[in-house]
Amino acid sequence: MHRFIVLAIFIVLSLKIESSQAQDIVAHRGASFDAPENTLAAFQLAWEQNADAIEGDFYLTADGEIVCIHDKDTARTSPGSPVLSVSRSTVAELKKLDVGSWKNAEFAGEQIPTLEEVLELIPPGKKILVEIKCGPEIVPVLNQQLKRSGLNDEQILIICFNQDVVKAVRRAMPQYKVNWLTGYKQRSGKTGWTPDLGQVIETLRGTGATGLGTQGKLPLIDEAYAKRVSEAGFELHVWTVNNPAEARRFSELGFDSITTDKPALIKQAIHRGDADLKVNISDAEASIDFRLETEVVRSGYDGKTCWVHARAGVVPVDSGLGSQRIVMTSQRLNVTGSDTFTAVSSSFSDDQGVTWSELLPQNGFARWQIGDSIEETICDFVPLWHKESGCLLGTGQSVRYQDGHVMKVRPRYTAYSVYDAKQDSWSPPKKLVMPNQLRFENCGAGSVQRYDLQDGKVLLPVYFKVPTASDYGVTVCLCSFDGEELKYLEHGTELTVPGGRGLYEPSVTKVGERFFLTLRNDQAGYVCSSQDGLHYSEPVPWLFDDGEDLGNYNTQQHWVQHKSDLYLVYTRRGAGNDHVFRHRAPLFIAKVDQRNLRVIRSTERILVPERGARLGNFGVVDISSTETWVVVTEWMQTWKKPSVIIPVDNEQGADNSIYVAKIQWKN
Repeated sequence: MHRFIVLAIFIVLSLKIESSQAQDIVAHRGASFDAPENTLAAFQLAWEQNADAIEGDFYLTADGEIVCIHDKDTARTSPGSPVLSVSRSTVAELKKLDVGSWKNAEFAGEQIPTLEEVLELIPPGKKILVEIKCGPEIVPVLNQQLKRSGLNDEQILIICFNQDVVKAVRRAMPQYKVNWLTGYKQRSGKTGWTPDLGQVIETLRGTGATGLGTQGKLPLIDEAYAKRVSEAGFELHVWTVNNPAEARRFSELGFDSITTDKPALIKQAIHRGDADLKVNISDAEASIDFRLETEVVRSGYDGKTCWVHARAGVVPVDSGLGSQRIVMTSQRLNVTGSDTFTAVSSSFSDDQGVTWSELLPQNGFARWQIGDSIEETICDFVPLWHKESGCLLGTGQSVRYQDGHVMKVRPRYTAYSVYDAKQDSWSPPKKLVMPNQLRFENCGAGSVQRYDLQDGKVLLPVYFKVPTASDYGVTVCLCSFDGEELKYLEHGTELTVPGGRGLYEPSVTKVGERFFLTLRNDQAGYVCSSQDGLHYSEPVPWLFDDGEDLGNYNTQQHWVQHKSDLYLVYTRRGAGNDHVFRHRAPLFIAKVDQRNLRVIRSTERILVPERGARLGNFGVVDISSTETWVVVTEWMQTWKKPSVIIPVDNEQGADNSIYVAKIQWKN
C-alpha cells in the first residue's frame, strides 16, 4: 500500500534548504505550451516570456548536421507528411516539412531548425540546455558548432539520459557543465522507485556529470533527496514543471534550474514576494479537506489484453446482504485493436476492498451476432446505486464491430442492467428507448456520471448524432426507473460546439440547488450549469482560476461532490507527461470555484501517478459519507511508435494496474 502525498502539501513544508541565487527558469523546447516545440518561434517566444534559458532536443542527421527535434522521426510534429527518420535524412529533406501547423494554424510553415540557427537566438546573459537525443557520434560536430557560436562556456549546459554520451561529452568538452538526466519507475511489487538515490549518485560520479537533471516527481524528490545530491557536489535541475505550487517547492529545495513549458507563469510564481507566498501557503493549507490513500487492487499484463473502464458501485448494508458490498466492473481490451472490447466483467468485495472476488465476464454481455459479419456488445459501463428502487443500476452503450473492427457508421443506444447481489450477476442488458428521431439513432450514455433525484427519477446525460455526422451533441434525459425498466421521459437543452467531434461523454452532478455538467471535446474540456438539471448555460472551456487553460482535452472528466464542495477529476497537459497518450496521466483532482466555473489551481493534487500508460477512463463512487473512491486502470496502448501496444517490460513500469484512490474526508 502506498500513500501519494498530495501536491498542495508541498508548499507548506519547512524551508530548510535555501538557494544562493534565484533559479533559472528554462523554457522546455521553447515556450512549448504556446508555440510548436523545438521551433524558432517557440524559442523566440521564450525570450519574450522572460525565460532565463531555453532547452532543445538535438539529433545528428545523415549529412552530419545537427537539428532540433525531440522524436527520432517526424510523425508526431509533422502529421500528414511522409514520416522521415531524422538520422537517415538530410537537413534539406527535413527542412521541407511543416512542424508548426500541428500546434496551431498561425505557426504554419515553421521548419525544423538547425543547432546553429538556435544558437544565433541566444541573447547575451541567457543560456541554452542542449539535450542530446542520439549517441556519442554527435559529440565531435557538437563541439565544433558550440565553439563557433561565440557563446560563453557558462551559457551552455549539455544534458542527456545516455550515460555513454555524458562520459563522451565530459572527455571531449570539459569546459561545459553536463547533466545526467533520469526519470523514475516503480519496482515490481510497488516496493520503491528505481533508480534510488544511491544509484543516482553512483551514476553521477561514474559518468563525471556535473549535475542531475531529475524528473519532477514529488514527493519522491524531497528535502533529504535534494540535500544529499547537493552535498555530493552536484547541481540540481528539474524537468518539466508547469504547476506553480510544484515550482515553488523545487525553488525551496534549492534547485539550480526549473524547466517548464510555461516560463512566464513559472517565473512569476517563483519570484513572488515572501508576503504573497505566505498568503498562498495559508490558502493552500486551508484547502486540504481530505487525506488520500491510493491502492493497487490488481495488476499484471501479458501484452495481449488489458483491463479497461474499471468502475465501482456500492450495494448498501440495508440491501439484505448483511454487509455493504462494493461491486467493480471492467472489461478486457484487445491491445492490437481500437476499442475492441470483450464482455463486461464483474467482481465484488464485502470487506471494504481488502479482498476481491475474481473479475468474471457476465454472460449477458458476451458479443452477439447481427447478420453475417457484424457483432455487438456493451461498453463504457458505469454502476451506481439507485436508492428509490433499491437496485444497483449500471448504464453504458452499445458498440458494433464489422469483421473485428468498430464500425465507422453505426447505430448506437444506451444500455442498462441491474445487479443481482444474491447471484453476483448482472441482468442481460436492455435498450433505453429514445424518441424516434434521426439524431438519436447514434445515442449513448457511455462513461457518463448520472444523478438520481430524491423522487427516484434519473438525470442521465447522453451524447448523440446523426450516424453519418461528425459532431456529437449532448443532452440530459429525465428518466424513470422502477427496478426493472428505465424509461425516457423528456430531455433538456441540446448542447454542442463546432469541431473536435462536438461534445460527448458528459457527466452531471448537483451541489446545493445547482446542477453542473462537464463535457469532453477533442480540443478542450467544457463545463456549464443549470438550475433544473435539464436546461443548461452555454458551455465554456475549463480554465484554472488564474485564467490559464486547464489543459484537459480529448478525454472525460468526472465530478467528486462532498457536502457543499465540488471537485473535478481530470487529466491535462503540462505535467511532464508529453510521453503519455493524449496527456491522460497522471490523474488529478482539484476543487471547483462554483460561481466562476473554474478549477482552483492551488488545490490541485495527484490522485494516481503516471507510469507511461493513460488513466483517462475512470469512475467515481461514494463509499460512505466520509470516503469517496476514484477507480481507474492503466490502459496499455499508446501512439503507434512503432506499435500501439505498450510492451510488457516498458520503461515506466506500467502493468495494467487497477488503482483505487481513496479520498478520506476530514469532515
